[in-house]
Amino acid sequence: MFDVHFKLRYTRKNKQPDYNLPASVQFVVNIDGIYSSPRSTGISVMGNKWSGVQQKIIGSSEEVQSQNRRLSSIKAGLDKLHQELCLVKDFVTPQYLVDVYVGKKEKRITVTKSFEYLLEELKNPTDPTAPRLKQKTLDKYDKCYEYLVEFLRKEKWEAVEVVQFTHPMAEKYRRFLYSKGFGQDHVSRYVSYLKKSFALSKQVGDSDSNPIFDVPCPRTKPKKANPLTFEQLERLVSYRSQDIFLQQTADVMVFLAFTGLDYCDYVDFDSSKDIVELKGVKLITMKRTKLFRGGSIPDDTYIPLLVPAKAILDKYNGFLPYLKYATLLKNLKHILGTIGVNTEMSVKNLRKTFGSYLLNKGLRMEVIRDSMGHSTIKQTEESYTIVFVDTLIHAFKQAGLI
Repeated sequence: MFDVHFKLRYTRKNKQPDYNLPASVQFVVNIDGIYSSPRSTGISVMGNKWSGVQQKIIGSSEEVQSQNRRLSSIKAGLDKLHQELCLVKDFVTPQYLVDVYVGKKEKRITVTKSFEYLLEELKNPTDPTAPRLKQKTLDKYDKCYEYLVEFLRKEKWEAVEVVQFTHPMAEKYRRFLYSKGFGQDHVSRYVSYLKKSFALSKQVGDSDSNPIFDVPCPRTKPKKANPLTFEQLERLVSYRSQDIFLQQTADVMVFLAFTGLDYCDYVDFDSSKDIVELKGVKLITMKRTKLFRGGSIPDDTYIPLLVPAKAILDKYNGFLPYLKYATLLKNLKHILGTIGVNTEMSVKNLRKTFGSYLLNKGLRMEVIRDSMGHSTIKQTEESYTIVFVDTLIHAFKQAGLI
């Protein structure tokens, strides 16, 4: 049973209540027959103006109505706080509830509840205009939650509070994830998810701090580009197959290699709204899916439509065939083998091919950066561009060095 009761406390004179002076209205919390010590509401009233039965001040003046609303607000606030604390603590005493309410104690939330609130916010954002995460990303958060619960149970820390989850605990969690066979990037992602849940709890007032806000989340350096060369691209463009799925895969590969779109951008691509014409040139204009992070909305990326990509769009009247990622990857390997590419490649290499293609055609790095939707030139240089041997020889010849 939960109840909030208001009562009067009179000023004493000679150890006796002085009923001629206003009394302080105080509240007491009752949980299952256990009572808290009285706390003042900040309201004073004459004894003859108080109704103990109705638990309110008698009268209809604006001041009285305002004071009664204040009493109702206190009762509702305590009730709401009690429900919140019951979610994160096995047992809530009335005194603890009152102390938290008046700011004498911190409101604590467990690590598990903190992550559950993050999952709820990601799946049902309080801001209806916030971008929705794809189901594949939400699945990663769900998986992270499963491993977090397993870790806390293993360490017998199921009830550990956010403010108690310090750096040493975070490092122990990191080692636990490594023991599951995860690599550095995977582990850092899961630790960053946990940091994000703590940050949200602090933001909404469920916790006073994020104790692991500065825990590092190192990632492996991006792999250098392994793009298709000019000659290999020509073979890809010329590829023909009687198998409709292989031919569609080859066409999609050409489109990605000459636009630099990621698979997720290709899936969302709609030529009716994503192609514009400026100064007689057709361009793809899209907000890159991967840049929708932390609630931010990225700027548009503009990609001039190169001839091979335009030819593919024209072939399908603007509607590219939709291929599942697994199908695209499987057929990609078969097609690359057919055109004489024996190195291991992924769908991502088609995007890297676009960056290297532009570089070897003589475009400035700033132009390549903007066409690929990167925020810095460093990102473009490290992962998406490589100088072909033919380009190297040509540059030396032009300089008169050979």
